[in-house]
Amino acid sequence: TPYPKMNIILRSYVIQIASASVSLFASSLIIIMIKRATLTTPYRRLIFGLSAADVIHSVGMITGPYASPKGLSTCPWAVGNTGTCVANGLFNAGGSIGVALYLLSLSLYFFLKLTRKMSDTDFCRLFEKKMHFLIIAFVFSFNLTALLTDSFNPLPTGVVCQLARFPPGCALYPEVVGECTRGASHAMNLVYVLYYGVLPASLIGVTVFMVLLIRSAMYSERIYTLDADGPMRRRSPAGNFLNCIFCWYFEQNQRDNESDANYVLRLYRRETVTQASLYIGFFLISNIISLIVTMLNLAGVYDMPIAFKYIASFLYPLMGFFNILIYCRPKVQKFRFEHPEMSWILSFFLVVKAGVEVPDESVDPHALTVRCCCFPMEKPNHTELSNESYEPESSSYGVFPFYY
Repeated sequence: TPYPKMNIILRSYVIQIASASVSLFASSLIIIMIKRATLTTPYRRLIFGLSAADVIHSVGMITGPYASPKGLSTCPWAVGNTGTCVANGLFNAGGSIGVALYLLSLSLYFFLKLTRKMSDTDFCRLFEKKMHFLIIAFVFSFNLTALLTDSFNPLPTGVVCQLARFPPGCALYPEVVGECTRGASHAMNLVYVLYYGVLPASLIGVTVFMVLLIRSAMYSERIYTLDADGPMRRRSPAGNFLNCIFCWYFEQNQRDNESDANYVLRLYRRETVTQASLYIGFFLISNIISLIVTMLNLAGVYDMPIAFKYIASFLYPLMGFFNILIYCRPKVQKFRFEHPEMSWILSFFLVVKAGVEVPDESVDPHALTVRCCCFPMEKPNHTELSNESYEPESSSYGVFPFYY
């Protein structure tokens, strides 16, 4: 048989269900926390949409091994029928497309906030409403087209129901499994193009935005310092950016010789790039390997390293878990700045318990309002600034979207 050994398939099922369960819990938690905090900013609304799509996708991944029609030799856990398989395909395809498109929208949001200094009001008016409408309309249209063309069928390994022909393997091995009875129409080729076009296009799009964000940050992080006589000296932008990432010793010297406005703007840009890069980076990590494995399987190539398959089964459903870590990261770092003795994990749980807010005295008697990342609250040799003076004006740069 060209298919993987049964023990490999079963282990992939277990890994996939475990990862998807964690992701489902994490994305559901994000939705609850954002609803409690109200959907007041584009950032929260985009994260809400992203988490909702991931919930749908996670449900599809959890139920996938059970949803295929019962009796298939390549689907050992299958207990369903054609209807359950189609429903599972709707969840998987709709969720994965929604996650990809919402990540692309979030990347555009960060890009416009950083490079175009666009306010939340302008972004909502010019882009956000159209984004939500187009994503929902595309997912609905795609699922309807796939439904009408009988495109949702079990994958050859039975891991989920997705775009495939039925019975599994009929397109590649008709002499073994027989002719295709579902998904054999030429219209299914259009469905393939749409699905396996939008996902790589989204991967390319978020990669381009990440490169542009980092390029903009490197340009903005050109640091000027005063030498003994007073003139300004420019350093390497690449070196400065790496220094900024790791918060090395030069930070203190830089703030001694820059204005308060430049300091605030630099922090704003840096945190925007960091947050955006984390969302985009983990999206790329969780999708690229799985996309490669899926494309190889559809082409009939199953002879690949076992670890490669296990990694794909583990990472692909785990986007919701990555999202909650990234979403809570700024508040966790705020909390840990004033409480360095607290571990990251314990701080994370306290922040989640407080509803993605910095825990107050009712949660931790020593918790205070704190700043983010690895920068001290007070700037050396500068007049002490109020909390308000650290925030860029919303009319020009907007506020730090991920802190509110």
